[in-house]
Amino acid sequence: MALILIIDLLVIAVISVKAFSKGLEDALPFATFAIVFLPIETRLSAGIFELTIQRLVIVVLFLLYFLAPKSNAPANARLAMPLKWLMLAHIAWCILSTMFSIDPVASVKKLISVVFEYYGLYFIFYKTVSKPETIRKVLLAMMLAIAVASVFGAYEAYTGWNVVSLLPKVGHRFFFGADVADADRDIRAQSTFDHPILFGAALAMAIPIALYFMTLARKSWHKLLLWVALALMFLNLYKTGSRGPWLDAILACILLFFYGGGVVRKRILILAALSVSVMVLRPGIKDTIYGIYVNTLNNNTNTGASYEYRYALPKAAIHAISRNPGRAMWGYGLETFFDANVQGIFLGQMYRFRSADNAWAELAVETGFVGLLILAILLFKPMFVGWWQSRKLPPPDKYLSAVLFVNLLVFYFQMYSVGMYSWGQNGYMLWILIAATMALPAVRQRDDQITTAEDVSDGLSPVLVPERAGYTSRPKSTRVSAAIHER
Repeated sequence: MALILIIDLLVIAVISVKAFSKGLEDALPFATFAIVFLPIETRLSAGIFELTIQRLVIVVLFLLYFLAPKSNAPANARLAMPLKWLMLAHIAWCILSTMFSIDPVASVKKLISVVFEYYGLYFIFYKTVSKPETIRKVLLAMMLAIAVASVFGAYEAYTGWNVVSLLPKVGHRFFFGADVADADRDIRAQSTFDHPILFGAALAMAIPIALYFMTLARKSWHKLLLWVALALMFLNLYKTGSRGPWLDAILACILLFFYGGGVVRKRILILAALSVSVMVLRPGIKDTIYGIYVNTLNNNTNTGASYEYRYALPKAAIHAISRNPGRAMWGYGLETFFDANVQGIFLGQMYRFRSADNAWAELAVETGFVGLLILAILLFKPMFVGWWQSRKLPPPDKYLSAVLFVNLLVFYFQMYSVGMYSWGQNGYMLWILIAATMALPAVRQRDDQITTAEDVSDGLSPVLVPERAGYTSRPKSTRVSAAIHER
């Protein structure tokens, strides 16, 4: 308890000092680092109420949004907030689902803890970010959080000691066959995350971000640190022993090869060559990967059974909510998957599914087909926005949009094999990325308008062009050199 209090107070202090000294926008990167790196075991309990570090950070940010100095953005810079009507529609449907929930107390708690946390986080980030550089700093903080977690994960993979053991143990509802060390696989690294597959999914999202920053790095030691971070992340990805995140990372690299630009293509080819070399020099790695592949195709193994489980679960979920029209529309209520009696054929016999190893199926059971459709539109719209920006924006922002698009797609792909939308740090990572994706066009447009105004003012008298309140001009030559540096 004392360690948790120290961590909480330290996080609050750092965020508050940054917010009151330089504005709330300057505190967002550290807040991102804390949300992603610190485990949910860093929490205080008071009966039915649990204050995780993620909830604490969101509450502090929300309070500071009204108390701390604002950024230099004009008051009417971005009055509209994208996605708000979809969010309101989803909240309204979740409320309706909760009214007919088979466990109203659990549904109300989930409604408050997930829906409002995620959407509140989106609101704070979207309304606070005023320049593209902040988005880059937030992504850098997210990548650094995973890199630091990879240091602990590497130590865990070879010693079996997990840093979270320093904190009070928290019970979880794990998915099928989810022992950290099972009969088919060795010790699986999970670092500060709730399970190896969640850690692997986070790694698969951090790797594209690291590749993006390689295109911006100019100093040799920056490049060296990024290569070390990438090496650690790939080591941890392998040590998670999770097939889904492996596929995520491969998918992300393939997409970035086409959308990430020439520099990223070269880095991906280097990584591919290094991966092949490692498997040639260390045949045991290749044998381990092949062994997991063979076990996946064998239903008599835990690995193979869990693979089949993920195919059987969606069919059982559809059957569960098709029992009557009402459940098909609004489901059984949030956080009721484990009580909804989801049954179906698994490995040739009738089976009751007690684990939500598919976030899409879980959402369908809890909020019905209508709730699932609303949330799917809400989630996929930012992904398509990111894809469109990656085609239309000039460098380097087009590559930033490409990374955001790839990460959102990777997250949604991984949701098919694990209930990660509302479990652990991953859901918070998702909504920070969604906020960054939707904020980038707005802050770029504002940045271009400021640059145009400054370019005009360079040749006019200060009397004719009054100074823009809150903005600091920089010489045109400096802006041009900075742009070349980023390219």
